Amino acid sequence: MTAPRVTAGRPAAAAPARSPSLSIWALAGVLLALWGLLGALPQTRSFFLTDRNLANLMTQVSHIAIIAVGMTLVILIKGIDLSVGAGVALTGVVAALLQIDHGAPAAVAIAAALGTGLAIGLVQGAAIARFDIPAFVVTLAGFNAYRGLALVASDARGLSPMRDDFAILVADLPPALTGAAIAVGAGLAIATAIRTARRRAALGLDAPPPVRVAARCAVAVALAGGLWFVFGRRGMPVPVALAAAAVAGGAFVTRRTRFGRHLYAIGGNAEAARLAGIDVRRATVIAYTALGGLTALGGVVLAARTNGVTPGNAGHLLELDVITAVVIGGTSLFGGRGSVVGSLLGALLLGTLSSGMNALEIDSNWQLIVKGAVLMAAALVDVASRRNRP
Repeated sequence: MTAPRVTAGRPAAAAPARSPSLSIWALAGVLLALWGLLGALPQTRSFFLTDRNLANLMTQVSHIAIIAVGMTLVILIKGIDLSVGAGVALTGVVAALLQIDHGAPAAVAIAAALGTGLAIGLVQGAAIARFDIPAFVVTLAGFNAYRGLALVASDARGLSPMRDDFAILVADLPPALTGAAIAVGAGLAIATAIRTARRRAALGLDAPPPVRVAARCAVAVALAGGLWFVFGRRGMPVPVALAAAAVAGGAFVTRRTRFGRHLYAIGGNAEAARLAGIDVRRATVIAYTALGGLTALGGVVLAARTNGVTPGNAGHLLELDVITAVVIGGTSLFGGRGSVVGSLLGALLLGTLSSGMNALEIDSNWQLIVKGAVLMAAALVDVASRRNRP
């Protein structure tokens, strides 16, 4: 996605048309092709494309997708966060201690975990923005410190099981509510595509042709149909609903708000953004704080799915999966380009690779090699596209 032009102090009404970049469509094509391949192979064709397996796949990557939304905001401004795995462990421990040792209700435990995540993001963002400490150093310190805090707070013991009310995070929404949510989402996507085209035409700007608008509406309808096939019978799991909400919120912020335009401008050229009147430090703090909150949300979702927390292993190397998903999804490590929708597709592709290789009984060591090769390929595409930019 090309960084939109930013004019400080007023909406970018004259910004160029924003449309999903080719990499998103290409990534979606790769994902569908991979699903088709796994649906055709003799070892996996009996179960891979079933609604139950696809629902499990989406549930398994939901916490990665949630955290990837925040990581996208940070990488857009040319930042990085190596501490999200440790953050997941620490926030999970906070929720588990309150539930198991103090009998706190789920709402209190979740709120405390979210507050801890927001505080972590605020401190890290402030350290990076206020003292100009490289993000790599600040978050590497957090990588060690938060894991240590989780071990100290829990006495290095596993914490389980969570109380029954915590299971609300892994429950399924009622099918009727799932259908309504899918219909509303598709309706909003169609209305947005039509409204954007009409608005640009009214302003005398280049508007997408009717065929492209119709294609976007058709994609929204097809996606809604696919989601109904997967979740219509049993209902959508809460982790998937939370991930969808996080992606929708992140997409709105990055594509429809001034703060989102500032992120792209800062990633494109931080000094030029500062001279244009953008508060780079404030945007940096907000981006890292948002990532901290989403890391905590991913942490409580993971704690609910595993019905407890093991401080030494929870979220172990999760930061690598999250960064890989974001980079595969087309967000540039050089900043200024990317989208949260691409990060969602990256998380799904990463989860599909893991699920497919497990089903094919590929050795775990080779799985690491495949994931590394995919990340390297995505980085090479990023570098090549950067060199080809005008």
